[in-house]
Amino acid sequence: MRVASPFNEYAKDSLNLYRVIDPEMWTKLVGRVRGANFTSVYARTKAMGYRNISLPEGHTWESYTKFLLDTLPVRIRNNYVKKFRTSIKFWHETGGGLPEETIQELLDHGYKIQRNGISNYTVNKNSRVIFVGKIPDHTDDIKSTRDIPSWKRMCYCILKNDHICRFMGFGMSRKEQEQIDLIRKKYGGFVNE
Repeated sequence: MRVASPFNEYAKDSLNLYRVIDPEMWTKLVGRVRGANFTSVYARTKAMGYRNISLPEGHTWESYTKFLLDTLPVRIRNNYVKKFRTSIKFWHETGGGLPEETIQELLDHGYKIQRNGISNYTVNKNSRVIFVGKIPDHTDDIKSTRDIPSWKRMCYCILKNDHICRFMGFGMSRKEQEQIDLIRKKYGGFVNE
């Protein structure tokens, strides 16, 4: 049976279950994996960039995101900037497929959007929507989906150390996958799959 890693972005919230369900395995895990106990204790807190992140006084989500980018090492900053630019360009030129309910909610709240054909990436062939003008600072007032671009989502990626930007809908690039494949090949006997 194939078992998913307890350390991916989505599983770390339930990492503490290992301690409760199988204490013997938990002891081995904590001895082998650095930071496992910290993650199990703090996975659902601000320490791990989870939920209820509040904006520092005097900042917008855009200014806070740019501030955080300035604090990062160059290589990591450039990775985020590249992903953010790709996302902004996508939402200005191509657009994402959104359900009619979400499109109406965006219009009702005064967002400047336009339809841009039909999305080939959605099962229901939803309309593609592009944003006219700036990307919103946040979209907290839209309740029907969280798949709308905003500076707040970009900021969350940085705070959660989400280098792939899965929170914004990105997957691994071919280059990132090749790097992982190289590491697996090099350390094949040591990497659990």
